[in-house]
Amino acid sequence: MSLTLDGTATARIAASVRGVAWLVDLEFVSGTIYYTTSPVSLTVSGHNYLGLGDLASVSAIGESEDATAAQIVLGFSLVDTAMLAATLGNVDDYRGKRARLWLQLYDEAWQPAGAPVKRWAGFMDRVTVERKPPVALAGGGSAGRLNLECSRAGMARARNLQGLRLTDAQQQHLYAGDLGLQYVQTLIEKPSLWLSKRFQQQ
Repeated sequence: MSLTLDGTATARIAASVRGVAWLVDLEFVSGTIYYTTSPVSLTVSGHNYLGLGDLASVSAIGESEDATAAQIVLGFSLVDTAMLAATLGNVDDYRGKRARLWLQLYDEAWQPAGAPVKRWAGFMDRVTVERKPPVALAGGGSAGRLNLECSRAGMARARNLQGLRLTDAQQQHLYAGDLGLQYVQTLIEKPSLWLSKRFQQQ
């Protein structure tokens, strides 16, 4: 997905004071849950996003041109009892339901600056609980996180493409007229030696 910001958001990036947070929409059977990684709650596009701050996390969102299947993990502190109740109940309430992430800039008054930008969309998958052993220096209390895995649609098909040798014939069959793979076979079977300009001048 391309990152296109409106004028207000672009101006906020250039400002000396700025902030950014994730807006997350999770469509459960019982209703959509809206939350943000901002430390304060935000009202964006008519929805009230609960500010979870450090109680929530979002794994790195990578973008590539290969067939790598995209997956993210939404993390929640175990003290978030609402999310615990929502995800540790009946899996049919959330598995396979939509999840969307938006990038939102905000100003020095913790107010949204510009329109949110959609950065990821997929479906909720499984939930795992990560427990951490007690730490003596932290008073001996244990900690843990709830991890909600989310996947893009078509991940199974994407996995099947990994390692597949793409040919011009396949490309023409899928996208007639696209010449992007026209010389792939020639480059593989008859590789050419590329000499640098500096080497040729010697």
